[in-house]
Order: sequence, then structure tokens, then C-alpha cells
Amino acid sequence: MGKGATLEHVRREIRIGETFSVADFERAFLSFGQMYQTRPSQVLCSPDVLERYCALFERGPDVAQRREVRFEGVRMVAAVLPSGMIAFEGEVDEERMGDW
Repeated sequence: MGKGATLEHVRREIRIGETFSVADFERAFLSFGQMYQTRPSQVLCSPDVLERYCALFERGPDVAQRREVRFEGVRMVAAVLPSGMIAFEGEVDEERMGDW
């Protein structure tokens, strides 16, 4: 029986604020990939962050109420987080994580 890669759940929380720009959001999204060398599997947002995201990216009045909101194919959902917070979650191979 071969040994498979062990995946570890990782999470990066960022205070993006309530009035973030498109560039601020894109920078936060990229920071997860820079840290963990992988894309997040989902993005958890405080309700105000999700509403702001929809206003900036989706351009629709009731988009935040839809079931599926995505950024570059990654699912975004409202979560119980402090105002202005966003959390990127994913799984990383222990070997890719290194010693940090």
C-alpha cells in the first residue's frame, strides 16, 4: 500500500475593510496563493464584505442573495465573521507547505 499525500486544512483571515476596492480584493485573494502555493477552495465573507464584493464584481442588485457567488471559480459564501473580514480556506499537501 503506497503512502499518499496528507492534506492539511489551512485558513487565512484578512481584515479587508468595508470599503475595499477591486485591487484590494484581488490582492487578498492572491495572498493566499502566495502563502500556500495553491488556490483557496472557498472564501468565507462577513455579510458586508459579500455585499461589497457583489457591488464591485457582479453588478447586480440582488446578487448577494443568490445561492452561488464565485470569484475565478472559487465559491464565496457569507459567514459569521466580524465586519470587514474575509477568510480564505483550502487544503495543502504537507510537503508543499515546507517547514513554516
